[in-house]
Amino acid sequence: MNSLSKYFALFLVSLVFTSLPAIAQSYSEIGFTANFRKSSIDEGNWQQTLSYTGSFSYYFWQTSAIELSYTQGLSELSVRPPDLPNDRMLTQSYFSLIGLDLVASFADRRAPFQPYVKLGSAFINKKIYRQLTGFNSTLIAESSGLVPSAGLGFRVLMTETLSLRVGFDSWTNPLNERPLILDYAARAGVSWMF
Repeated sequence: MNSLSKYFALFLVSLVFTSLPAIAQSYSEIGFTANFRKSSIDEGNWQQTLSYTGSFSYYFWQTSAIELSYTQGLSELSVRPPDLPNDRMLTQSYFSLIGLDLVASFADRRAPFQPYVKLGSAFINKKIYRQLTGFNSTLIAESSGLVPSAGLGFRVLMTETLSLRVGFDSWTNPLNERPLILDYAARAGVSWMF
């Protein structure tokens, strides 16, 4: 863990403990988002992605929270050359992300529209495999490590405790890897406050 990550973790812990007098105003939120997409040209040439994210947020002030999240997904690309109709190349990309973010909301929890921003870090793991028809799959590339992350989004209150949540998150590859690459995801789902 580099010194910047240590200072950020220390900041988050101290922020939680300095907010203990405001515990009476605290509340929690559980969220779930999912994303599925499939695009096909024909039976042998297609692409699909499935990912889901679960999160738990603890609001220690009315508009500030610590959020723990977990994302897992799989993306597949199938290519069948026109001159080789019985052969196919399948590329699979697995990814997982465990994140810890400080979330700042710009509205009270009872407001109908609640924009927010978040900043934190995450541990990411990505693997890409390739498989040709009749052969075993082969690991092509792998990346894992601690990464900085950021995001923004909004909640739209549907009931007093249930809301629609839409967000845009971004993170880099591990900082010890070059070149620096930016990944991002747009998500939509629901959250429940209690």
